[in-house]
Amino acid sequence: MEHFFYNFPEGIDVYNSLNELHKHHKSISFLISAVGDLSKVSFKCPLNDKPVIFEKKLEIISLSGYIKSTQSHVHISVSDENCRVFGGHLLPGTIVLKSLDVLIGVIPHLNKRSFVNSKYSPENVDIYVLPNCPWSKRAIKLLESHNIIYNSYLITNDEEFKKISNKSSSLTFPQIFIKNRFIGGYSELSNLFVNGDLN
Repeated sequence: MEHFFYNFPEGIDVYNSLNELHKHHKSISFLISAVGDLSKVSFKCPLNDKPVIFEKKLEIISLSGYIKSTQSHVHISVSDENCRVFGGHLLPGTIVLKSLDVLIGVIPHLNKRSFVNSKYSPENVDIYVLPNCPWSKRAIKLLESHNIIYNSYLITNDEEFKKISNKSSSLTFPQIFIKNRFIGGYSELSNLFVNGDLN
């Protein structure tokens, strides 16, 4: 793992700057440590698309996650002057007050693998997603939270879109297949978990 130490000065947008760093490294970057303060923080709570925004002096408690070209996943927690702690998924609009020091680790050619006990093998669960689709992200998070191994396919052009839509007879995403059988999207997957059919 290569290590890089960066300082973000006053007024810098943390989220956008982290994504800019990814362009330089061209590999998955992991946030190892962060020390600094903010004049504004913007984050999203799990399974809630409405952003939470605070504009006041805040101290960063933690900044963790990974940065990559398709779907970065970064968490932030901050403390106010009364030691109350808030946090969630980092969003654009999080601004450095005075200074922020960030230590980043970069692992070239890293592939994500899962070593869990599950009756569903990687060949059994396939999920087709669209870029920046909130329901696709929720479906993947749901699978990962239940330790279900899956194959993920990012649809990036009309040809791929038509091919999978013809297979499923559906135009909405994500599209999820279990043992090559189309079961639907996020709502159908969630219902399977609620009913205990995938536990």
